[in-house]
Amino acid sequence: MKRLKRPVRKEKRSTRSGATRHPNRLRDRDGNSSIRRRRHPKTELEAAIQRFVDLYDFAPIAYVSFDRAGRIEEANLVATELLGEPRDRLIGRPFAFYVGDLDLFLRHLLYCRTSQQQVETELELKPRKGVRIPALLCSRPITSTTRNGALLYQTAIMDLSERKRAEEALRAKEAELEAVINRTPFMLTRCSRDLRYRFVSQAYADMLGRAPDEIAGKPIVEIMGEEGLKTISPHIEKVLKGQHAEYETEVSFRGVGAPCLRCVYTPDRDSNGNVIGWFASIVDVTEWKRAEYRLAVNLAVTKILAESPALSDAVPRILQTICETLRWELGDFWTLEPKAKVLRCLEIWECRAGSLPKFKAICRERTFALGIGLPGRVWSSLKPAWVPDVTKDNNFPRASIAASEGLHGGFAFPIFFRKHFLAVMEFFSREIREPDEELLRMFASIGSQIGQFMERKRAEEALQQSKELLEVRVREGTRELRVANTELRNEIERRKGLEGEILAVSDREQQRLGQELHDGVCQHLTAVAFMARSVALRLKNHRVIDVTDIEKIAQLVNDAAGDMRNLSRALHRSDVDAPRLTGALQDLVDREVWRVSCRLEVKPSFQIEDDMVAAQLYRIAREAVINANKHSHAREIVVRLERSRGGMVLHVTDDGVGFLNGTEPRQGLGFHIMNYRAQVMGGRLEIESPKRGGTRVSCYLPNKALQSRKKENAGSGLPGKIANALAALI
Repeated sequence: MKRLKRPVRKEKRSTRSGATRHPNRLRDRDGNSSIRRRRHPKTELEAAIQRFVDLYDFAPIAYVSFDRAGRIEEANLVATELLGEPRDRLIGRPFAFYVGDLDLFLRHLLYCRTSQQQVETELELKPRKGVRIPALLCSRPITSTTRNGALLYQTAIMDLSERKRAEEALRAKEAELEAVINRTPFMLTRCSRDLRYRFVSQAYADMLGRAPDEIAGKPIVEIMGEEGLKTISPHIEKVLKGQHAEYETEVSFRGVGAPCLRCVYTPDRDSNGNVIGWFASIVDVTEWKRAEYRLAVNLAVTKILAESPALSDAVPRILQTICETLRWELGDFWTLEPKAKVLRCLEIWECRAGSLPKFKAICRERTFALGIGLPGRVWSSLKPAWVPDVTKDNNFPRASIAASEGLHGGFAFPIFFRKHFLAVMEFFSREIREPDEELLRMFASIGSQIGQFMERKRAEEALQQSKELLEVRVREGTRELRVANTELRNEIERRKGLEGEILAVSDREQQRLGQELHDGVCQHLTAVAFMARSVALRLKNHRVIDVTDIEKIAQLVNDAAGDMRNLSRALHRSDVDAPRLTGALQDLVDREVWRVSCRLEVKPSFQIEDDMVAAQLYRIAREAVINANKHSHAREIVVRLERSRGGMVLHVTDDGVGFLNGTEPRQGLGFHIMNYRAQVMGGRLEIESPKRGGTRVSCYLPNKALQSRKKENAGSGLPGKIANALAALI
């Protein structure tokens, strides 16, 4: 409280006993002469009273006494100066006149009347001049000696102006300190030796999602948990030994996670220098670290892509780098199968080998279509996707396996080149992780880099393959030219040989045709001539005609016509179509001209719908049967029609001598004719000698050839008779 300057009294003042005195009159050193010079003090009691009056009057604190009605009965000099009124004007005036809040004073007066104890009330005084003064009234009941023992309330008035200003300054300093503590990015705590929080700043409380009052006074282990306390225990031991401790690490908190913190511990000492705890200055560097990790991952991936010779070398290293740097438990790589239009897992990397066997197995077994699962979702949107907890995601088919092996957080990003989707990279953590938009943006860029790498490598591989293919084709072309040159010479020689063979065949066929005409038709015609001449002679000589002779002539003519018909069919049969193929072949094997027994076997599964194919099969079978009769020296020839796994098959098998002395059957004219007919149908011809002996000629007609022939016939739009006629001409 501010001390008021003691006033200098220049006029006479009245004492409480009514006497007057000079305020500047000096006493003797022993005080006796001053007592003798006073007018009334005659006894020691009066002297004592006078001393009390002086103490009261010159006290550094303002004193007033008021009665039950609140009228001022006494006031010292400090009170007159505080209230701004002389004593004679104060005496008898209600004290309420100098009070700013009348209700407070009346309540104070009421408490004085009803209590025998000291009553204190803080209120504002209203001096006659000047501003209001905050003051504290301390009233105690006394008995007045000048008013016949009347009850008064002696009140000390303490000026609180200085205290209020000090309190206001203190509050301002506290507010400033609180603002500094709360607005600074640093988090501050004060902890005791018994590992309890004594103080935490607002920033620290905000990090934990609580109010500071909820944390102060609680054990550290209750807020951080056992794992978090275990992390910082070595640093606590160091600071409690009186040393400074500084560290940077991830510290786990219950319900918050594990932010990366940079902490500085300073010992907290008492007045004797004993360590009673520590102060902690803490900075959350999680975002800084994430930025560092993101930059490190970006640089590492760029380096890997620059160094890797192929995608198969780059992918495992990228997965490992991302998992180890950003603390992900597992990473996998999904590629697109264009034909199946699904994603298939190509590569998996895990931090601890063998810790996630079921999840790895399901990843290798599963495929994902567009929009299905996390990879399919990324494929569909062409954007990175983040799932805080995959075990609770509705579009995650592997959720049960992930939950059984403790996987929760996951994210994936697409790999594409110029909006052309290529693959997906996927990562998982054992923690529930909230989405990190900066990380997703970074991986969107990384996905584009990997896509460019994949396209570049594909282009390089394609270029290398083209180069190798060109070299191969040059070598093959050179070799083919040599082979073609050799084949050309052989073909020239073969054609020269074939010319002679064709002439020989023509001669033989003419000879056979002449023989058949001579032995068959000519004999019948000769017999007809003889019979006709005989009938003519009878008719001339006897004018008689024998009906029997006429019938014999008719029979001979019919036989000649049948022989001519059979001969023409043998030369070229044009009535063979798909429905009549089996009958034509049966007619072929039943001919009496064959020297070797022939039979036909047709499996029920055999079926031909194309007339041209049926005609070509018939001609191949006929050529094979003719060759077997001429050259095989066989006892039996079997013509078989059946269906194999790949299509329809014609076999002509004999039990003759087979290939003699390594003779190559592909040199003859008959083989070339049959092979040409097989190629016209889209099939292939094979001639082989089975182990049991003989020769087998096989014509294989695949299903694709049959289907293509069917489409050609359907698209040709030609009438059936015209198509059959064209087939016969081929």
